Amino acid sequence: MRIYTPTLYYYQLGMVLNAAIRNTPDSEVSRYFGKVPIDAINFSLGEPIFPPPDSVKKSFAKSIMEGSGRYSSVQGLPDLRKAISDKLERENNVMSDPDDILITNGANEAIAIAILSLVDNGDEVIICEPSFPAFKPLVKYCQGVPKPLFLKEENGFRLDLEELKEAVSDKTKMIVINTPHNPTGSVFDKNTLKSISEICNSHILVDEVYENLVYGVPHCSIASVAGNPERIITVNSFSKTYCMCGYRLGYMHATDDLIKSFMKLKLYLSVCTSMPIQVAGIAALKDKNYPKLIRRELSVRRNILLGGLRGLKIPFVEPDGTFFVFPNISEWGNDMEVHEMFLKAGVLAMPGSIFHPDCSKNIRFSFVADPQDIREGIIRLEGLLA
Repeated sequence: MRIYTPTLYYYQLGMVLNAAIRNTPDSEVSRYFGKVPIDAINFSLGEPIFPPPDSVKKSFAKSIMEGSGRYSSVQGLPDLRKAISDKLERENNVMSDPDDILITNGANEAIAIAILSLVDNGDEVIICEPSFPAFKPLVKYCQGVPKPLFLKEENGFRLDLEELKEAVSDKTKMIVINTPHNPTGSVFDKNTLKSISEICNSHILVDEVYENLVYGVPHCSIASVAGNPERIITVNSFSKTYCMCGYRLGYMHATDDLIKSFMKLKLYLSVCTSMPIQVAGIAALKDKNYPKLIRRELSVRRNILLGGLRGLKIPFVEPDGTFFVFPNISEWGNDMEVHEMFLKAGVLAMPGSIFHPDCSKNIRFSFVADPQDIREGIIRLEGLLA
């Protein structure tokens, strides 16, 4: 019998894994999931703490009890796709048809399907940085070339259109944008989005999962203003708007030809999205009041955190969207040093370099926690930074 030591096993595993997965880095974000120290105030959360609407929970449970555990179609339930199509026209001013929708297991699967389906060896993909950590590894997995386009703090984390023009080349296959933007909280305005579509004659993959979470500014879908809407691939999910992160329900909107192509990969990745979860999604879209309630609740928490950061004299760009703020902590050290310093004081935040190595001057705070916990976190930081 052959006995494997850990060293030998991992050496041999490295020999049999394909080059793409060998070169795919472990996720730094995963280090923080479920590892909050006891009694720490958690400012690292990337999900709302509220329960989904009662109608969602009841519809999900009823669907299970009635035995809807069979496969759905690869593309997703027609009723859910129709509800999403209606929502896009009503709320996003995007002309849509149920055939233009693919239901996915969260926004992550949608992002993966789009990138894996479109990016080839040597293709350049412009990514607005800092960014959600899934984008770059997927591009590299395809042997594509990620090209950073920085949202600079001194520019209010807004996109510089002149820099975008310089970044575009004849090798550009795709640009990836996220608005409202994680981790900075910036929101791309209508004119910027229209200009992006005019500058880029390639596919534009836009992540709009935080669309409901805007404060005093409107969210605009690029597909509603683009001169070339057939090149827009919109990704969204139910995770933030309806607090359904664990349900893993997302969708993508594109031309029906692209959707048919994406369905090939969807079939081989996951066959379909769970039927009871799709039924729950239909119930969510019928609740017009819940998204407004969540936005109001998060607006209160946002004001508490931003007021606390001002009192601590920690500089930041005021976020117009999401539930994040990305303050500059360089006065006290780099992001990892400050992360450890805050943690010793009982406050957990997310180092900025997780979102890009050049963001070591920043740290991400989330304001989804209970208001009293946010206040307590600020008090702890007062004692630390005094």
